[in-house]
Amino acid sequence: MGKGIDLAREDSPEYTDMLDDLKDQLLIVFLKRMGGRASFAVQEVDDTQQDLMTMAVANGIFHFEIKKKS
Repeated sequence: MGKGIDLAREDSPEYTDMLDDLKDQLLIVFLKRMGGRASFAVQEVDDTQQDLMTMAVANGIFHFEIKKKS
């Protein structure tokens, strides 16, 4: 999602600001579900380069899925 947001910044800064805020809110929700704290090794974050997170909204519910990049 980050690269797409960066590409859109020049044409629609208000849209990209909204997406940045949404990403922050989603991280807060995930952390709350994990008890409010999480620690990750740098290597674990680096190892996600082959993964892709997809997001959809249906009936007022966010749905997330992790897949391998093709």
